[in-house]
Amino acid sequence: MQAIILAGGLGTRLRPITNKIPKPMVKIAGKPFLEHLIGMLKKNGITQIVLCVGYLHLQIMDYFGNGKKFEVRIKYSIEKNPLGTGGAIKQAEKYLKDDFFVIYGDSYLGIDYRKLMLFHQKVNKTGTMVIYGNESDTFVKNNVEIDKDGCIINYDKENANNDMKYVDAGVLVFKKSILKSMPSNKKISLEEDIFPKVIKSKGLCSFKSNNRFYDIGSMQRLRAFKKAIP
Repeated sequence: MQAIILAGGLGTRLRPITNKIPKPMVKIAGKPFLEHLIGMLKKNGITQIVLCVGYLHLQIMDYFGNGKKFEVRIKYSIEKNPLGTGGAIKQAEKYLKDDFFVIYGDSYLGIDYRKLMLFHQKVNKTGTMVIYGNESDTFVKNNVEIDKDGCIINYDKENANNDMKYVDAGVLVFKKSILKSMPSNKKISLEEDIFPKVIKSKGLCSFKSNNRFYDIGSMQRLRAFKKAIP
């Protein structure tokens, strides 16, 4: 199985920590956050990894290399200019298989990824988004509404309402066909440009997780992950 990890962001909410290191390299329990993430993915049978990097990317590349030290295979897609979450995936298109995981480089979700991939292939939608049903312990507002069949019918990070019972857990699975409509070398947001189109066509399914996700997108969330990691 293959995962693309979006690890090119500036990490502005973690400054001054990220003034000199990229967010995925922030150390937790003696090793970079990204090492914790890759180790968890390897345990789930995901050994082919594409890292989309940008800001201070040489630190990531020098540390992880080709992945052999961590018993995975790593390829890099380097953004010379910020391309957004969708544009970064499009740039890495040549490396991607027909079905692949997309994981935000500051998110950590311990679930059965084999089960998730089988579910995605069974429902045969363009994409599958992992969702979590409790905002109180993640410091993130619910942003996802689903219908009775589990299809996502609304995704909005800014305008939460009472129909949004779930939150995006930072893990998706896509068919490679989702990239066909994306222009190359252009800044594209998954959340703003791609999700609305896929949702409109009933092409984005949900996969419910009972396991809480963690992310290190802010100081508060970073502290929570530090307490949770073994």
